[in-house]
Amino acid sequence: MECTRIYDCLPATKQVIIFPRCEKMLKKEADYISLNSPRQAEILKKQFREILDTIQRMPTMGTPYKSGIRRMKLGKFRYYVYYRELEVVIEIMGIHHTRRGTEFAG
Repeated sequence: MECTRIYDCLPATKQVIIFPRCEKMLKKEADYISLNSPRQAEILKKQFREILDTIQRMPTMGTPYKSGIRRMKLGKFRYYVYYRELEVVIEIMGIHHTRRGTEFAG
């Protein structure tokens, strides 16, 4: 395996669980983006998968948000992925656009 980023070579630390609500949010945002650019919608989904891999390898890399929740910017898009690291798993709680306010209902 070629390591293009330093953390690509780190072992995965914990299992990642994506909340169904988060999957729905991602689908809704990708569907909206695909109205203007199907290619950009695919890039959004690809970058989401890359963020999940990064979070799994380096869960403390995200910015602390509140109450044990962290967030990480989703590549070139104006979205944050919200997650929390528990003892045995990492929960991906949601995806939120930066223009829709600063509060995330975790």
